[in-house]
Amino acid sequence: MLVVAAASLATVAPAYAGLGGAPTYPVTASSTSAGAASVGGSAVARFAASANAASSAYTVSQTTLPSGTVVNEYIAAGNTVFALSWEGPTMPPLNTLLATYFPSYVQGLTDAHAAQGGGYGAAVVHQSALVVETGGHMGAFAGRAYLPQALPQGVSADDIK
Repeated sequence: MLVVAAASLATVAPAYAGLGGAPTYPVTASSTSAGAASVGGSAVARFAASANAASSAYTVSQTTLPSGTVVNEYIAAGNTVFALSWEGPTMPPLNTLLATYFPSYVQGLTDAHAAQGGGYGAAVVHQSALVVETGGHMGAFAGRAYLPQALPQGVSADDIK
């Protein structure tokens, strides 16, 4: 069941870049101040804020999707997304956000589902190159994804919120 749900997300939005590449959504504010912009006449807000003082090696770009789901892209020097987090009433387009890692995510879900003997629950994939944790219920979804090997020096998985 989880695999079907994950695969159905594959038709939600076109791919631009994503995890391991350039930010999926354009960053329209400076990295030191928050701002918003209207995109294509829609009420899609885009924000960029400095990362915490412990690690100035990355920026967090926050995007509110038309559904109301908020997506945070953690961007390292060199404009590479090394982590994502999301929270909102709908799941974000994981096929777009995970980009080339999406097939690994789907395979990880398949393997985890088989190991659990079926059933429902949080979708968690822990691989050496990819970690995806997502859960929630209808109207309230949250999750995060990151590339363990791409975390900037001084940044831990606990910093991805």
